[in-house]
Amino acid sequence: MRTTVTLPDHLLVEAKRRAAETRTSLTAILTESLRMYLAQEYQTEAASKKNSPLPVIKTARPRRGVNLNDTSALLDLD
Repeated sequence: MRTTVTLPDHLLVEAKRRAAETRTSLTAILTESLRMYLAQEYQTEAASKKNSPLPVIKTARPRRGVNLNDTSALLDLD
């Protein structure tokens, strides 16, 4: 798929230099770089979601007359 991307000059020069050093195409360098960036972002996002603790409210109590074991009654609450 073809697309147009505007890059800062110094990044394009560095990417072209790296492609020449590794005897690969600029497309391959950009594709692999984007793939690595997206994988890292996904891992960072997944890790931050996994490590988020649930809030615990120690002083909260159910309303008077509410039985938490009776789920059908919970559905009828206003």
